[in-house]
Amino acid sequence: MTTPIGDNVVVIDYDDDFVKAGYCIPERDPQVVLPSAVRSPGSSHVARPIHRRQVQDWDQLETLLANVFYKELGWIVGDEGAVLMSEPLFTSRADRERHCQMMFESFNVSGYHVEQSPVLALYGMGKTLGVSVDVGYCVTDVAPVIDGAVAHHAARRCEVGSKEVTNVLLNSFGDKHQNLTEAELDAVRDAVCVVMASCSTTDTAETPPSASYALPDGNTITVGGEARARCAEGLLSGSNGGSANSPNSHGGVSDALISAIGACAYEHRLACIDAIAVSGGWAGGAGRKAGFEERVVADLAAASPPSARPVAAGTPEHMPPNASRYSAWFGGALLGKVVFPLNHHVTKFEYQENGPGIVTKAGR
Repeated sequence: MTTPIGDNVVVIDYDDDFVKAGYCIPERDPQVVLPSAVRSPGSSHVARPIHRRQVQDWDQLETLLANVFYKELGWIVGDEGAVLMSEPLFTSRADRERHCQMMFESFNVSGYHVEQSPVLALYGMGKTLGVSVDVGYCVTDVAPVIDGAVAHHAARRCEVGSKEVTNVLLNSFGDKHQNLTEAELDAVRDAVCVVMASCSTTDTAETPPSASYALPDGNTITVGGEARARCAEGLLSGSNGGSANSPNSHGGVSDALISAIGACAYEHRLACIDAIAVSGGWAGGAGRKAGFEERVVADLAAASPPSARPVAAGTPEHMPPNASRYSAWFGGALLGKVVFPLNHHVTKFEYQENGPGIVTKAGR
């Protein structure tokens, strides 16, 4: 017996480092959180099909998703479900259609819907109006969302992400600990990183004390207070990396947020800053606990008129503790409960009649 489409919807949200997937159950974390990586057959080489939130190798992505669908989530060939896919900012029409084509032709899905990540991130925070600050591994996207739609003219991208925080810590080690794995470095970052209340406090006596982290092999890493205080500054200001080759590209998260708010229509600015939704693996998890969200809001407040008082979106009480870490996935799980029962998705019949271009039409 075929499973009803509403009960067999998988939500997919991916970044350069991890793919998050699971059925539409917004009351719990995604069932699958796997590295966005593919190991070549008979080789130790690991390839990443996604870079800067853009697909670099579609064959590798197909291999990765096949593992997610059939092995991790238990789909059966011939009885596949539907998919709701999050779409990063600045995704081209060609890539959007390529995703749609892959879903129907490679995975034989029964239905497909795509929604932009900033919209889903705010849904996951219980909002349809605000600003999404989505900190990825290599890039960060900042986008005002007004009445459930991205204000594209005001959207900004920073060419820095959580990897920048890890790199700053690694540079502070000098010649020591250069052989740590990526996972070990991220664990050290999560344990010791401190986000200062403002940029000026990094130059004062408020520097935190040194902190130590015990590695699985028994060795201990000690990180100085200055390194702990400065590790997130490059992400916030863009001073340690990034580029501005794109007109939508801004150095750091704080500058991008200020620019995005300034580009909004006057009547939308005060409404948008009432919900600054900071999300992403590090920023929504360990970074949030370290004060990253408070710092982003404080930087915006310092650049705003006295009458403007930015507020963090926060996490609804009914959402799981990891809602800010996986907010785009949670938003997709909530949206999937509405889209498919109301038939607001691309059906297999529509795809066969119109081809992948159907996914770019209004309302899709």
